[in-house]
Amino acid sequence: MEDTRRPPSYDAFAHEYEHAAMPVYRPFAKRLLQLIELRPGWCVLDAGTGTGLVALLAAPRVGKAGKVLGVDASEEMLKLARAKAAQFGFSQCEFRAGDLNALDLPNAQFNAAFAHLVLHHTHLTRALQELHRVLMPGGLLGIVEWGQEPQTPHAVLFEVLQAYRVTEPDAALAQVRANATAARQFRLMQAHPETMAATVRSAGYTRVATAEERHTAHVANREAFCALALASPALRAELAALPVATQEVYWRQAHAALAAFQTADGLTWAYRIVTVVAQK
Repeated sequence: MEDTRRPPSYDAFAHEYEHAAMPVYRPFAKRLLQLIELRPGWCVLDAGTGTGLVALLAAPRVGKAGKVLGVDASEEMLKLARAKAAQFGFSQCEFRAGDLNALDLPNAQFNAAFAHLVLHHTHLTRALQELHRVLMPGGLLGIVEWGQEPQTPHAVLFEVLQAYRVTEPDAALAQVRANATAARQFRLMQAHPETMAATVRSAGYTRVATAEERHTAHVANREAFCALALASPALRAELAALPVATQEVYWRQAHAALAAFQTADGLTWAYRIVTVVAQK
């Protein structure tokens, strides 16, 4: 069956994503850069670059003689990435719009490619094949993806939401729900080291190494966590479909439920990620 998903749009809240999500996701990006030892002069692809987190971490490693290309579906995200690269003087960085399932790039162009928390938004096999195509022979692929998670505050927010979701979504909300369902299916079917290893090998890669890791995340308070949760399409779209009064009731219940993650200095919880490093 043809996969008709479209990448979720982050254009409307790119700035919120940058300020709320990037501090939480930065440790995963740093972990991704540990998987591959970049060298000066290398050409690197950051697939699904968002606001440029991985690309900007890679830029000093490849130096001015190298190149880092960030590709993303969101023009607003890319504007932020370009502004940050200019602020840091990273002339080796370029950012352009693109589809990870069908990259508009020549064959065998990159020494390394990174996919940071993005493959669950793609047709996985196509995206892996495209990354394989644009890597040079011997080029390296690094992946960090969401793994099977224990109970998280994200899950709690969606558990509370079940009592309020509209039963007849419009086309836009239906698309958001389809994307969210696909992401959940990714975690169920792919978010295991052995499964990811097999999928990556089937796309033509060799020397595949995978692992599952547990990382602790922390934000200052419940309000900061809610800002993080709203920096993605799913919860934002669901709440936008509800009357304001219903949204207020939802948030009161959600804040109460988040108390389970409260510590003396904020909210703390655990993420699981799957890491992959492979060679063309």
